[in-house]
Amino acid sequence: MLERGKIGYLLVVFGVTLYAFSDAIMKQAMVVYSIHQVVFLRTIFRFIPIIFAMFAAKINPYRTERRKENIFRAVLAAGGTYCAMSAYHYAAMTDVFVIGGTTAIFVIPLSVWILKERFRAKNLFAIGLGFAGICLAFRPGCGLFQIGILFAVVASIIAALNQVLIKRLSSTESEFTIISYHNTCLIFCSLVFGWNYFSSISFQDFLWLSIGGIIGAVAQYSITHAFKLSSSSGLASAAYVMLIPNVLIDFFMFDKIPDMYIFGGLVLISLGLYIAFKIQRTLD
Repeated sequence: MLERGKIGYLLVVFGVTLYAFSDAIMKQAMVVYSIHQVVFLRTIFRFIPIIFAMFAAKINPYRTERRKENIFRAVLAAGGTYCAMSAYHYAAMTDVFVIGGTTAIFVIPLSVWILKERFRAKNLFAIGLGFAGICLAFRPGCGLFQIGILFAVVASIIAALNQVLIKRLSSTESEFTIISYHNTCLIFCSLVFGWNYFSSISFQDFLWLSIGGIIGAVAQYSITHAFKLSSSSGLASAAYVMLIPNVLIDFFMFDKIPDMYIFGGLVLISLGLYIAFKIQRTLD
């Protein structure tokens, strides 16, 4: 049987892959609807399956002795979500995707500093391979110095800190508590700041957003549960697997055939994922 650490890594890979498909649906919706409305609908549809699961398990996710920490992480994560959405609005998706790859790099020093995790050179090497693969595959353009990229950098730093805080909370908090505080905060923020930007929605878009939200629910739970099984720094490189479903989406939905650079990036990322998976342990 696989060690808990390796199971955690596979769960993150699974969750990130699902998020890629969910995000593709949300990015398409943002062409028609406001960021606030897309965030609200995705969060609602993502939260509904979690609520049913909590009801079945008779769990009150808001009952915790670490309420302030949960609220702080939820507000931080909500800010990161809006920064990421703003980055896609103002900058090219290719450049934003590359900048987003730096999240894994930020996780290492934050994990060592906040969680006192042991630094492993092999983890850093795996992250380096993954980031090199992203850069090779997408070859970011020269328009890096723009407000959209600034949003992307801030979103990446917040995402890294968010992962570390999830790991810290996971020692005592259930997945349902961590997820519930996050989703509740996003719903509140999107309603307060974006109610005037809501518009009527077609049945087809409503259906697609609900599918994207449900996929996101499975992804969110998988990733959150993974932090109970492995170290934050050890899981960092798994985020680069997102390139694979993105290539598949481009190929099947937009008839975009991957070039030699994308294939080269896939090779580097796959090698980094393999190294990171092999060195996973139960917990640091």
